[in-house]
Amino acid sequence: MGAGGRMQVSPPSSSPETKTLKRVPCETPPFTLGDLKKAIPPHCFKRSIPRSFSYLLFDILVSSSLYHLSTAYFPLLPHPLPYLAWPLYWACQGCVLTGLWVIAHECGHHAFSDHQWLDDAVGLVFHSFLLVPYFSWKYSHRRHHSNTGSLERDEVFVPKKKSDIKWYGKYLNNPLGRTVMLTVQFTLGWPLYLAFNVSGRPYSDGFACHFHPNAPIYNDRERLQIYISDAGVLSVCYGLYRYAGSRGVASMVCVYGVPLMIVNCFLVLITYLQHTHPSLPHYILRSGIG
Repeated sequence: MGAGGRMQVSPPSSSPETKTLKRVPCETPPFTLGDLKKAIPPHCFKRSIPRSFSYLLFDILVSSSLYHLSTAYFPLLPHPLPYLAWPLYWACQGCVLTGLWVIAHECGHHAFSDHQWLDDAVGLVFHSFLLVPYFSWKYSHRRHHSNTGSLERDEVFVPKKKSDIKWYGKYLNNPLGRTVMLTVQFTLGWPLYLAFNVSGRPYSDGFACHFHPNAPIYNDRERLQIYISDAGVLSVCYGLYRYAGSRGVASMVCVYGVPLMIVNCFLVLITYLQHTHPSLPHYILRSGIG
């Protein structure tokens, strides 16, 4: 107020939501994927077996050392030090096993070596160790990369349209509801996706499951390898069963189960942050044109 009762009113600022939507790239970029590859130095595409195995062996050595430390020395600690030592072990082992998971993931992208058979062998062993069906994940993940951002063909993290949101969604859109949903997502989200395709692309022509060779996710040429993936996971499950029978279920949960849950949490968290930002565009195919 003041001079003559007039006051200056600043123009309304755009909301954060509007600013976010303005950042969404909708036009075709002025470059191609080939242009991006040409801009990267050629040596970045060279795969070195010694270097790849050095990373793999380092993670195996650290993980084995942590396992030996927990089983050989934690029982000797006076009370209550084990209650401090085990959480430290879980955090460290979970981080190291996440590194192993990433190496196996890169094998699925044929980035470990120049030999496909070697990549598949390493990926099968270490993804199976982490209860991941290697070939099943390799093929569905490849299709995810081929269809990222598609509301119809992307394999995972497909946002729901408003018309598809369930009636109870509004009751979860609050801090408490979001906390519950994120907790379930980070602890159970990965196994639920593998087993029941939760949050994955909807399929109307069959049960979508990464352990099911006849699932609509795969074509006829891939089904035999799904059996191989299942055999790898079942072999590790049998090993865990024998370990639990020998050393007890509690020991198996402490040395393997909790670190594996942390790996799954990291996996979901990383991919969740990569795929769900409001400024990321999504599209629908129309007449064969994206």
